[in-house]
Amino acid sequence: MISSEQILTQIDKQLQQAKMAGNDQSKREALAAIRALCDVILDSAAPSQTPIVKELSTPVLSTQPIALKENDANGESLFDF
Repeated sequence: MISSEQILTQIDKQLQQAKMAGNDQSKREALAAIRALCDVILDSAAPSQTPIVKELSTPVLSTQPIALKENDANGESLFDF
């Protein structure tokens, strides 16, 4: 697991890159990295919650064909006339 100190060190590095950035795009990338690193620290500091797992029941399907009974049918096949 990554310690908070290691993440804070990376935040410092990204802050220095943002300060030294020559253009807005580089500065925005460094700031986005800082935001992501902050989210990592905040998420790991939050109390862990046990996920709720719901079991999904799958319906049991019959593998045997169901024969339809009709008065004027000659057999079970569609081709029985």
